[in-house]
Amino acid sequence: MAKKILYNDLSSLKAKHSESKIVHCHGTFDLFHFGHLLHLRSAKKFGDILVVTVTPDEFVNKGPGRPRYSSAQRVEILSSIDFVDYVCLNNSATAVNPILELRPDFYVKGPDYIDQEKDITGKIFEEEAAIKHVSGSMVFTEDDTMSSTELINSYFNPFDLNQINAIESIKKLLNPSSFEKILQEFSNLNVLVIGEPIVDTYIFCKAEGVSSKSPSISARYLYQEDYAGGTLAIANHLAALNCKVSLAIPNGNEAYFNKLLDTSLDKKIKLYDFKYNDFITPRKSRYLSHFKQQKIFEITNISNNMWANNSVNEICEFIRSEASNFDIVLIADFGHGLFEGKLLESLSSIKTFVALNVQTNSSNFGFNPFTKHKRYDYLSIDENECRIGTHDRLSDVEVLAEKIVQNNLQSTHSITLGTAGSLYLNKSQDRFYCPTFIKDSTIDTTGAGDAYLAITTLLVKLNVDEKIIPFIGNCFAGLKTKIIGNKSSVNKIDLIRTVSHMLK
Repeated sequence: MAKKILYNDLSSLKAKHSESKIVHCHGTFDLFHFGHLLHLRSAKKFGDILVVTVTPDEFVNKGPGRPRYSSAQRVEILSSIDFVDYVCLNNSATAVNPILELRPDFYVKGPDYIDQEKDITGKIFEEEAAIKHVSGSMVFTEDDTMSSTELINSYFNPFDLNQINAIESIKKLLNPSSFEKILQEFSNLNVLVIGEPIVDTYIFCKAEGVSSKSPSISARYLYQEDYAGGTLAIANHLAALNCKVSLAIPNGNEAYFNKLLDTSLDKKIKLYDFKYNDFITPRKSRYLSHFKQQKIFEITNISNNMWANNSVNEICEFIRSEASNFDIVLIADFGHGLFEGKLLESLSSIKTFVALNVQTNSSNFGFNPFTKHKRYDYLSIDENECRIGTHDRLSDVEVLAEKIVQNNLQSTHSITLGTAGSLYLNKSQDRFYCPTFIKDSTIDTTGAGDAYLAITTLLVKLNVDEKIIPFIGNCFAGLKTKIIGNKSSVNKIDLIRTVSHMLK
């Protein structure tokens, strides 16, 4: 039986087997199949000692329900193969680190990696550089390949019947290659994002119980992090999708906000920065239990009447002079007082494609309906925001959909429905429902709607098939729920891999 070793033990194997040729294989091995067995057997022929490193659960990005088997189970399966000498759980997403630690003579990949340009992650080039750095060689086996994803999708499908039917319908319209071509077209779009930035402060605590002197939660402070929320998050998502992005935001010129811009805003974004010294940049402080990252409570530092003492003339003039230079103007109205009066009038005169999101939150509940905006080509809101705008608390979503279409017959619309999925409506009032697919391992739903808005805006502008729009939007938003706060944008490669694995 192969020896299971710790990651820190990799570096000692070279000296231990100084007279032997060391061969290294790396992979997820979820689900282990006959193709894996052939690959490992062929790899062993390149040398004397075969070391297999395994991708840990947190770095497996092969779509919903993956990995099917845990890290421990996958390591156990590999360690039972008699010709495998060592099995080790990796500490990162690629083989670069274990290659540098192990310093093998050969790093072995399957025949599907011979054309390295087909590796959408680009990690194969980093691994090749690593093996050359330790004076080893990258070699390839020639056995027939099989797909764990196809086997899992066929025999261990993680989806319910509704999801399966939706995926089968999408397969008739979209494949991995055509999906990548759509993403490539994003680079041709020039997008202006306008709206309120938000500083999302996450304060991580250790809950210790209830105070002995009052019925209040007692928690020990551990640490805190500031994330780029509001329009900052939307702009970052668009930049990660390779759009040309400009961002127009008012702010209070606070030191903490300027630091956030410097550290968390994508450097490719062109910033139009409207600073007001007596303005408070919206800040939301969320207190979380560090153990499961569950939110305990929230404090907001927002003044909804701040524009009573600040002029929007400069922003209005910017819109009048610059908006026509963009393919898309994306308006994100978080309901903190910016989009009123003069600014709404300026927005109504925009001639280019306008995408709109109007949010309801605890600070503006009932006072920020989407109906105050008179000019938009695409509206993306959630069910609650739809109910507030239509003054309809009880009707089903189909009735709500008809009402928002009647409000603007020249526009397309999306209604996001949380874990139930989303509904897309075209100008002809045709409706396209799509369930959500990524429900497992949700970390934080904050910003999922912003992610959906960002990518579906691009798809609508490109006139992508209407059945595809909510599918891609749901996948992108689902991946966002795996990220705490807006700590990072959804990785484009993760999106490609998720969609590609679902369509196999």
